[in-house]
Amino acid sequence: MQTKSPLIERPLVQNGSTMGQIRIDTQKISGRKASSSKSFSSAIACLDNSSYGPIIFRHTKAVANALNIPLKIIHVLRGANPDLGPSDPIEWQIKCREAQDYLRNILQAEHETIDDKDQVLLTGIAGDELSRWASDHDASLMAVTSRCEMANQRTHAGQHDQSLGAAAQQLLEGSGASLLLIPPGIPDTGVVHYRRLLVPLDGSCRAESVLPFAMRIARAHQAELVLAHVVPRPEVVETGPHDQGVGDLMAPLLKYNEQNARAYLDRLQARLHSDTVVIKSVVESVGDPRDRLLNIGANQDTDLIVISGRGRGGVNNLSCGNIARYLAMHATVPLLMVRQKTNSRVERTRLPEQHRGPLLFRESAH
Repeated sequence: MQTKSPLIERPLVQNGSTMGQIRIDTQKISGRKASSSKSFSSAIACLDNSSYGPIIFRHTKAVANALNIPLKIIHVLRGANPDLGPSDPIEWQIKCREAQDYLRNILQAEHETIDDKDQVLLTGIAGDELSRWASDHDASLMAVTSRCEMANQRTHAGQHDQSLGAAAQQLLEGSGASLLLIPPGIPDTGVVHYRRLLVPLDGSCRAESVLPFAMRIARAHQAELVLAHVVPRPEVVETGPHDQGVGDLMAPLLKYNEQNARAYLDRLQARLHSDTVVIKSVVESVGDPRDRLLNIGANQDTDLIVISGRGRGGVNNLSCGNIARYLAMHATVPLLMVRQKTNSRVERTRLPEQHRGPLLFRESAH
């Protein structure tokens, strides 16, 4: 395959559980017409020179094909320090040629053809350049490794460093793009085929907004969907030994919240039609919701998480919610984080004042 030189852009210069199942279709979600997955203009595979480049490309291709959106690839060349002058021209030409060969080799290995205009070389610091490109190309889905290869190595304490890599962190904080985060160390299975998707839900419109995307991916891969909700423990202020009777109050309240959560998922499933996609629902109420969601994913053997960037408790001036950020940092399977624009109808959804507070499971969608 012969390709021309990719487009090179100038650098940015700047200093216990319950389960049920039902089959569903993607046409209606919670009684509302499902939004089109075409809200993504393209899926961008952000490749580096690491061994994970082909894996990132395959997962990006799997999601792009399922959502029927164009696939593009970006590679960032680290330029010279702008304060020290330009790079040596011959050395720079060698770098560009090596980058072009790297992209061409990936495409040849995957038997894929991508137009020259959809192959982009950026110059500069990866995080800055990818964030700038994402901001300049609205509605793009950026696919990048969640952590660099070194961050996946075990520390002296025997634990993995679960912080986001520099490029992923910059994309999360410096752009509003939706992200496909691929953790390092996942098995290289060749062709990517998702078998089971995890969709965390908290009863809000924002959380439900990812369902059309998740179900299109599930349909394309003939995968199952696992809808998960973790009931948070009610918050009660205890001031001393005389509060020993608090447990008697907590038990019925927790039971009520669990019943309300199950009823919510039942109503959500009742509104979904067809026998195209198999869905399982899981409600749990013990432990931190963030850890419980990871455990649900592991127990259900899910291989892709689809989550909204913000849920019912999301604050508009933050890049994403607490749970979405935690899962992005700790997930051991690919995670698709869908982030809505701040001027969208979903982002403007506000809970009635009387429904706020940490004690009850709230359903802002109803």
